[in-house]
Amino acid sequence: MEDKEYELLNEMVVKLNEASGYQRISLVLTIIWLFEIWYTFFWISSYDSFYILIWVLCLIGWISVDRKYKRAMDEYNELKEEYNSRFEDEKI
Repeated sequence: MEDKEYELLNEMVVKLNEASGYQRISLVLTIIWLFEIWYTFFWISSYDSFYILIWVLCLIGWISVDRKYKRAMDEYNELKEEYNSRFEDEKI
């Protein structure tokens, strides 16, 4: 029984690490996007299709990473519910 408990706990930790990785990627994309906006409009005061391409790629990347983050957290919550339903009664 303890093997299954440790296996669930390990899977929960892996899902949390996965979700935190997606949050870091999202942060980097946001910083790149903000720098690109600041650089484009305030430094060079003009823009062309290259800057629009960077903006679109950052937006697509951010949406993709956000979906992966939400999926990882949903899987974590499912594992947490399974852990609570199986092993919380034994701890009390």
